[in-house]
Amino acid sequence: MAKKNRPRPDGITDCACVIHGTGYDWQYVDKLYNMLSRHLPQGIRFHVYTEEHRPVPSHMIKHCLTDWPGISGPKRSWWYKMQLFNAEHHSGNLLYFDLDCVIINDIGWIPQLSTDYFWCIRDFRYLQKTTHSGINSSVMWWNVEKFADVWANFVKLDIQQTVKQYQGDQDYIGAVIAHNQRRNFEQNQLQSWRWQISEGGYDFARRRPQKPGAPTIVGDETSILVFHGKPKPHECLKDPVVAMHWQ
Repeated sequence: MAKKNRPRPDGITDCACVIHGTGYDWQYVDKLYNMLSRHLPQGIRFHVYTEEHRPVPSHMIKHCLTDWPGISGPKRSWWYKMQLFNAEHHSGNLLYFDLDCVIINDIGWIPQLSTDYFWCIRDFRYLQKTTHSGINSSVMWWNVEKFADVWANFVKLDIQQTVKQYQGDQDYIGAVIAHNQRRNFEQNQLQSWRWQISEGGYDFARRRPQKPGAPTIVGDETSILVFHGKPKPHECLKDPVVAMHWQ
């Protein structure tokens, strides 16, 4: 078991999101800020990585993304998450969330995890193939300075060629951070809404929900619901669990 990370003296956790382009409207940023504030009651500093022209409220910390020509849209915008590894923006511990995550329980356990390691989600494709060992970058916890080589090496590459070579940022991150340097969050603490939670989970063999029409049931140990792919939380407000927590 990894040793616990020494918490900040002030108890505050630096949290971050990335918003680029038009894939998400600002309500996603506000709701993530609200959920983090509720479930990290010891306090947060909220960092927003975004375009230079986008206004950010004064209670949030704005980081201007370097724009990469031709890198935009619903999928390519993922790549701007790589700029989270740039210590010129922030050099300490950082807790990152994709905008389409829904936090439903206390997450104070995350800042206690040792940042001797890079923490991430085991990619949910393991639900289809148990041997799959890729990562999902929807939630990440790490020390930016410790893993500064990720950014230093990335900026040496041709971004256009890198985007063609890898399916997304998480495939690149999984390729460049060695297995012995990273750890996965406990699988029952972060779950896929559409593959594990909604309607009893997804039956991949039959390509349908396990229990069509069944109410959403979430285990007490689950802290975060991840909405990778479609649908997104704003499209799922008929689900009382999503409606209750995504606000």
